[in-house]
Amino acid sequence: MEKWKKISLLVLLGFILSGCGKTTVEVTTIAIQKDGTIVHTMVENFGEESVDTLQSMMQEKVDIYNDDNSGTEGSITINTVETDEGMVKVVMTYPDAASFDGFMNMDVVAVDPALRAPFFYGTVEDAYMQGYDMEISLESAEEGDGLQGKNDLLSMGKNKLIIYDNEMNQGAAVQISTQEKPLYISDNVTVAGKNLVEVSETDKLAYILLEG
Repeated sequence: MEKWKKISLLVLLGFILSGCGKTTVEVTTIAIQKDGTIVHTMVENFGEESVDTLQSMMQEKVDIYNDDNSGTEGSITINTVETDEGMVKVVMTYPDAASFDGFMNMDVVAVDPALRAPFFYGTVEDAYMQGYDMEISLESAEEGDGLQGKNDLLSMGKNKLIIYDNEMNQGAAVQISTQEKPLYISDNVTVAGKNLVEVSETDKLAYILLEG
């Protein structure tokens, strides 16, 4: 696990950032947009390097990924890099969930594919076809009965589902905002606001089943 944490840190911010990443006003957030793009806002403790150095190193990594995946639709972009009182906020946009998953796991997979920390956003049926575990229990995001096992989950096969391994954020809490209302969540997820959930520190996958 320590090896994953070290490698993941390099993937995220090129040897410069440390810590789990939280300020008094913001936490690291994964925002799923209406068109399926992902806006990833990382809020982290900042090291001693300059912002220019940080942005240059990150841009180099983004360019490598974009060049290696030039046949796919859209490219990853770095929107902003800002610092304030020892913290840095980096905002990046990904064309889809697959590119977000791929970039965040780029260096990890090169070392050991078993260390990959997945991010999936798609239908329940697609998740099942990709081999994700459906034998899970989900609790209602509001009130009422939850879902128990594969049959319950597959009965909502057209609904969108998020599957996320929080080792991608070194186990620190991360918020995920969605366009659809969360209906059912795993026990390591809490509702944090309208169309907003928070994944707590955990070693198991988080599941968020969405409305419609």
